[in-house]
Amino acid sequence: MATFVYRITSYAPTRRDVARCGGTAVPYGTREQVSAACVAAAAGFALDDGADHLVIDNPMPEGFFSFSNRLAWRRHGLAGLFPPDLSGYHDGAHVPLGTGLGLLRAMLLREGAWCRLHAESGFFLHVGERDDIYVGGTRPFAEAAARARRLGLFVESVERSPYDTGLDETDDQPAADGAFWTQLHCLVAERGGALLEERYVANAYRWHRLTSSSQISAARRALAPRARLTVWPDLTEDIEAVRDAVLRSERLALLVEQAPDGNFRQVRVAEPWMGRTDAAHPQIKAGPGCRAALVPMEPAERRPLLAGVLPDADGVVRARWRTNRTPADERRTFLGSLRDGDVVTGTVASGLDDVGVHVNLDHEWGHGLGFLRVPEMSWEHFESVDDVAPIGRRIRAEVLHVDWQRECVSLSVKALQPDPWRRFVDTHRAGDVVTGTVANSVPFGVFVRLAPGVEGLVHIENPVHVENRVHIENPVHLTESADLGPAGSERTVVAGDEVLVTLLDVDLESRRIRLSLGGRTNEAGPEPT
Repeated sequence: MATFVYRITSYAPTRRDVARCGGTAVPYGTREQVSAACVAAAAGFALDDGADHLVIDNPMPEGFFSFSNRLAWRRHGLAGLFPPDLSGYHDGAHVPLGTGLGLLRAMLLREGAWCRLHAESGFFLHVGERDDIYVGGTRPFAEAAARARRLGLFVESVERSPYDTGLDETDDQPAADGAFWTQLHCLVAERGGALLEERYVANAYRWHRLTSSSQISAARRALAPRARLTVWPDLTEDIEAVRDAVLRSERLALLVEQAPDGNFRQVRVAEPWMGRTDAAHPQIKAGPGCRAALVPMEPAERRPLLAGVLPDADGVVRARWRTNRTPADERRTFLGSLRDGDVVTGTVASGLDDVGVHVNLDHEWGHGLGFLRVPEMSWEHFESVDDVAPIGRRIRAEVLHVDWQRECVSLSVKALQPDPWRRFVDTHRAGDVVTGTVANSVPFGVFVRLAPGVEGLVHIENPVHVENRVHIENPVHLTESADLGPAGSERTVVAGDEVLVTLLDVDLESRRIRLSLGGRTNEAGPEPT
């Protein structure tokens, strides 16, 4: 057991704004530099200990910080460290110090992967949920701590790491020994087939459809060391039954599909919309040779036919898989509590140019989960996102959709506001003459604001009077003038001018209003394209 334990951070340990879970204390723009400094500091501790190899403990490619599929683009930070099939990345694997430091970097960058690292000497490295590192061993590391401080990091002595193995909650399963495989052979013979779930690391699965003794033997030879094995009823060809189960499901489940060529499709979190058949491309494929199943994810819902953990070559089960809830588990639970139409509050955290803004929802695990797109910010026209949703602004919004795959909650502020278009249509009709304010000019006409959030277009081919046509000059910039009027009696308007217009056509569905300048018209010009 480690006697000397240190916590390393890039921020002062006294900062209270990072005490809450679910967030990050390191700005995205400086994360690379901070990670490099932390890796250098950790390397100093390891070299002072004399550790040249590290042992991987409780590895996962995702599911510590997040389950979002946005983390998969670099194979969760494992690209370049392990082969594509992740062989060598398993519980109990021995890796060189350089590979261990590469894993540390991936964890600090929050690319998805997480594991504990330790050496036979008792030295260990743990990455925490608040951008902190816990390092320790059986000897003091005064020199290594001093070097870390010279790198600009904060180092403090602590009693123990919160990821100490003594704090693990485990679900000890029996060994997948000879008796396990004998039972599996009997199940397959009785049922005609079974689905073998191989959890080779935490939150990552391989699937084996077993219908014969030879397939069982082949699957057994291909299993990763210390994998957790779970046996489920066989896949079904009744795709409609699977779709119905997905539509009815209110629990987290994995959708497992096998193509006619025998390959398994990517396992996804099954959401009700995946069961719909009215979409152009149904998410659950049907056809000859297609099979599928819905596998529960929640521990309380998992009732397999058989389960066990692969022992080491000497027959001893050394894997102790943690069942402690991770920040990602907590975030997923929070997402599961939200429903379309719920009203939430939060603070604008960051923006994506003209796409939208990220919102920290007012919940312990709501950091960065909300996303407010530009069209959902306001009914009224605005020039810049900073005008309506600047960083730091408090907002109240309606939940439009919860995206489990991207771990994102789509929000709408304007959904909680009266629709100005509907209110305008309820009180006006074609032929009405109203007063508006020139909003801006474009090459094909002038937009006139008729009410807050409602604008109509005076098109250049719409007549002002029976015998006269609209004429526009210099229509590009708001500050430039637009000349609207009959030949020989031009009228110049600029943004902000009040004008009298006639409603030619009001289309609520497409949100378009065609206007004619002036108080009367005998004919409508062609609709703008």
